[in-house]
Amino acid sequence: MPKRPFTPSITPVLLVALALALGACGGGGGSAAPAAAPAAAPAAAAPVADTPTLQTKTPEADPSCPLAYPGTTVSLLSGPDPLVSQQWHLKNTGQFLGKVGEDINIEPAWALSQGEGVRIALVDDALEVVHPDLLPNVVPDASFNYRPAVRGSVFPLPCTAQDSHGTSVAGIIASRAANAIGTVGIAPKAQLVGYNPLSLDLSGDVSDALNRGMDRNAIYNNSWGSPDTGELNQAEPEFAQAIDKGLRLGRQGRGSIFVFPGGNGGCYSVTGRSACQADNANFDGYVNRLGTIAIGAVDQNGRQPWYGESGANLWVSAPAGDAIAGITTTAIRGAYRSDFVGTSASAPMATGVIALMLSVNPSLTWRDVPIILARSARRNHPADPGWVRGFNHKYGFGVIDAAAAVQLARQWISVGDSGNLKQCTVSLPASSLPIDDAGQPLSSTLNLAGCAISAIEHVSVQVQIEHGYSGDLAIELGSPGGSTSVLSTPRYCLNGDRLANDCGEINGWQFGSVRHLDEAANGTWTLSLRDAVPGIAGQLRGWTLTVYGR
Repeated sequence: MPKRPFTPSITPVLLVALALALGACGGGGGSAAPAAAPAAAPAAAAPVADTPTLQTKTPEADPSCPLAYPGTTVSLLSGPDPLVSQQWHLKNTGQFLGKVGEDINIEPAWALSQGEGVRIALVDDALEVVHPDLLPNVVPDASFNYRPAVRGSVFPLPCTAQDSHGTSVAGIIASRAANAIGTVGIAPKAQLVGYNPLSLDLSGDVSDALNRGMDRNAIYNNSWGSPDTGELNQAEPEFAQAIDKGLRLGRQGRGSIFVFPGGNGGCYSVTGRSACQADNANFDGYVNRLGTIAIGAVDQNGRQPWYGESGANLWVSAPAGDAIAGITTTAIRGAYRSDFVGTSASAPMATGVIALMLSVNPSLTWRDVPIILARSARRNHPADPGWVRGFNHKYGFGVIDAAAAVQLARQWISVGDSGNLKQCTVSLPASSLPIDDAGQPLSSTLNLAGCAISAIEHVSVQVQIEHGYSGDLAIELGSPGGSTSVLSTPRYCLNGDRLANDCGEINGWQFGSVRHLDEAANGTWTLSLRDAVPGIAGQLRGWTLTVYGR
């Protein structure tokens, strides 16, 4: 299925040239911003103590790429990072009309860790591994280029001016601190490797990248996903196999950490409809499964931005910006930008914080990491009515709190790895239950009796539904403990053509939920379905509930 970087198109890219960085000041999205205070380095960011320069060899030339890169020598300077005052996600002082303190609370975390010893794989369109603010953290000769003409090269460099996405993502994670240029990453001393399977999106390359170097890579950041059109987009079988393999075998059995964005389809256009439609993170087959950590978005005021998707599969949220306050980060050709916006930005925020967590406790497993993020998250936007029992489908368990997450990670007792993960499954036998076309809800129950799971970590619901237009259906799952997961919401898709069922095939679709974290599995689970639009009939043929936990 097609994959796309998760950055909504808002305005043309605003590049802050490296040569002008010392005087740079301004907001993203083409809107004027209040003048920023003189930049100061984060208190805990120590001066670089490396050799005076780093040098790279000349990358192999790709004849199909307009951009060329010579060998690069970077001087390792020491001093304040001039753009850090624009990085409101690190410290929000209200500099972009935002709410003071609405950030990831990074400074106390830096007193404990800056990501030392943690290696992060960036799976994206490209990575400018020679960018002066990234090169000090790039692992030499460890990256991989998937472009056919230079396949296997250790330089997955941008091919055209449009290949800027991965480089901007990388800067959020691990641009170097206190080197007198540019920005500061959330984990400014973490190690980076770059894989560019999205450069051409060839079949199998993404799955290969997700397992490449899994004995050394701790985290795989994936700021991409299926199209944001409300359509049910199933992932390829090889993707599921790669995730499963990484969870079992990555990091010497502790499991690879796979971070993904929740999606940018919170408001998408449909032909013939005046009002925008809302996608749901559960409609993306890459992020609705066990082992992928889906991250939602908040703006500078801690609220879901217009593009943010909701979903029962969202673990937490992180800053991602809007047209007034974009994310300031690295850009290609050694430059910077201040307009990076979308869940492409929120995912690397989580990746950076996870790197800090693993730095202070390398023994954390793939199961430990999302639980720590959830338990340490801060409840944002407290007036929103969606908060029920500590969870909100807009935000997951709240906004990432770096300091709280690192502190909790230091003292965390592991719940285990894949080897001791418990699983309970129950299915409704083949049935033919009509879904009322007039909008009356249909309820079906399953009793998960005798299940030894006392603390749920993930719930999977696979449905066998026959319906001519899956976008008509509202689907919810109720737990024995009384909490509810919203799995599917009514919407129009693509061209709004109900007769063509352009929302995709729901029969066999697997929904995921983390909303029931730490609940007990035993008891009666209820699947509720409602046909929100009359005219097309359907029926429930069966459903399967699988619960994972401890």
